[in-house]
Amino acid sequence: MKKLLTINFPLSTLLFLLVGCSGGYELGDYYKTDGSAAIVVDVDANKQPSLLLSVEEASNLDADSAAEWAAALGDGWRLPDKNEMTKIVRLKTLLNKTLKQKTLPEAFKDFTFYWTSTQCSETHTYAYGPNGVSCYYKENQDPSYKARAVKEIEN
Repeated sequence: MKKLLTINFPLSTLLFLLVGCSGGYELGDYYKTDGSAAIVVDVDANKQPSLLLSVEEASNLDADSAAEWAAALGDGWRLPDKNEMTKIVRLKTLLNKTLKQKTLPEAFKDFTFYWTSTQCSETHTYAYGPNGVSCYYKENQDPSYKARAVKEIEN
């Protein structure tokens, strides 16, 4: 007659073994640290946030004012560059889902433009608009011109 081996695990240990635990973040997760809130838009190999998008948004800004606004959010906050904005736009549905769950203003809605930090000429800066990331006159300053900041995190 064979004897069965019985091991008693606490329920929490059993759930950990069955479900697993990533111990990290996913794209679109809400992230709060140092009193500021953000959305995770990139993670490193250890699933730790490496780039955050601000939940705050500013409107009616020209490109230079948008950069000043982003920097005023605190240490390390800045406008995303053109490539980062392209990545952020690809995640907009996921980002807006999180923003909506937190009852925060959604991004990239309706007819909006979001400034980047990448200039395309002395008088023009890249911005995300209805036709994607394109070059726009950097002194545009109406309600449809907005800014969201990003912050890199060193892990």
